Amino acid sequence: MDPAYANGETRRADAVLRDVAGGGNGRDRGLPGDAQMKASEDKPRRNRAVFRLLRLPLGVIAAMAILGVVLVYLAAPLNIAARIGPYPGVAWVLHTYMKQWARNWSYWVEKPDYVDLSNPALVRLGAGYYETGCAACHGAPGRERNPLVRLMEPAPPSLASEEVANFSDKELYWIVWNGVRYTAMPGWTGDNRQDEVWAIVAFMREYGAIAPRDYVRLAYGEVQPKGLGGGGAMSFGGLDDRLDKTVQDCARCHGRDGMGRDGTAPKLAGQTHEYLAATLDGYASGKRASGIMQPIAAPLSGDEVERLAAHYADLPSRAVASEAQAPARAAADVPDGALVALGQRIAAEGDPDRFVPPCGACHEGSGAVRPRAEYPRIAGQDSRFIEAWLRLYRDGPAGGTDFAEVMHVSAQGLTDRQIKALAAWYSSRPYDAQAGAVEQARSGDAAAAPPY
Repeated sequence: MDPAYANGETRRADAVLRDVAGGGNGRDRGLPGDAQMKASEDKPRRNRAVFRLLRLPLGVIAAMAILGVVLVYLAAPLNIAARIGPYPGVAWVLHTYMKQWARNWSYWVEKPDYVDLSNPALVRLGAGYYETGCAACHGAPGRERNPLVRLMEPAPPSLASEEVANFSDKELYWIVWNGVRYTAMPGWTGDNRQDEVWAIVAFMREYGAIAPRDYVRLAYGEVQPKGLGGGGAMSFGGLDDRLDKTVQDCARCHGRDGMGRDGTAPKLAGQTHEYLAATLDGYASGKRASGIMQPIAAPLSGDEVERLAAHYADLPSRAVASEAQAPARAAADVPDGALVALGQRIAAEGDPDRFVPPCGACHEGSGAVRPRAEYPRIAGQDSRFIEAWLRLYRDGPAGGTDFAEVMHVSAQGLTDRQIKALAAWYSSRPYDAQAGAVEQARSGDAAAAPPY
């Protein structure tokens, strides 16, 4: 074959292939049918060849991109020092996103019906915890944030700002419970203790209207810290400096006399040494969850737990706290008579149809059976705590002492109304109602409590 003719045919075939690859029609050039078929068969092979040619540049581009990332990482040209502050617009973008996150994710939050954010005791509890866990970063009424904290990036905001006040209750709850990543704001310590967070929300709702001296009274009660009330810190005789400081922290919520500051926290005075020591051990080990108590109990040594338990067990208990701590009850706070009667019946008889044993069998005793020393005294405790703990035992894991499983089993059949009734009944009773029975149990004169 003539070489010139062959070269011409080759060029013509290439032109046809280009035309076919570009969507043209071989018939427009007068190409025979078999040539069109051959061009169609060659198209996939030609495309694969094109991709093979492109593969090398893509690999080179990927390698260059990886190399660029490595060089930027090693050179660290972006200054992330907290001292220089945020880059323009970054703080606004992050803060706006945080507000939107809180708004969206808190949509399904529901406040328990037994939580009253206007309850002064709940506000006091929130103030006591705030002084322990929040004031160091956010400041407090009459106390500015520490200069060291203000150099954090992002800096913890002052809670007196109008922007913080504009958060809804649910949004404040969501932020306190979950914390905010990359801001040094931790989540709540106690797993499954969402009930505690509402105390912080109650306090934050009042924050803007609290005067400095009122804050000191809310957070410290009778125990005035040095430099904040003018009176200096109280001393609890017989305790070394470290444990004395711990008792002062405890007294902010439980009261100097251990009587709970009128519902701010559970009453501890006169509880048995065995129960108090086991409960503190549970908090310290994390088996008993509480965002309020775990940070206090975790640093305690075994000897300090024993001495702290002995301190509160030896405090005299009484039915009524001091006059300053026991204002007259408002009419709205008086428990419903029908609820009290129902609670009394369940405490004495249980509810066999729902497999609920009588509470008094363990916590009060009857006949020859007296309560174990490891069981707490619940008569005279604030209804809010009784209701919260019964719900915790019924609805989820609430560990603690070796007898926690007893309460899990006992509370499974309780309805919401029965829980309210038991809380109403036991809170209406004098706090020292169980003292005699417990002392008999400690002396060994009584039979063991039933296994339920």
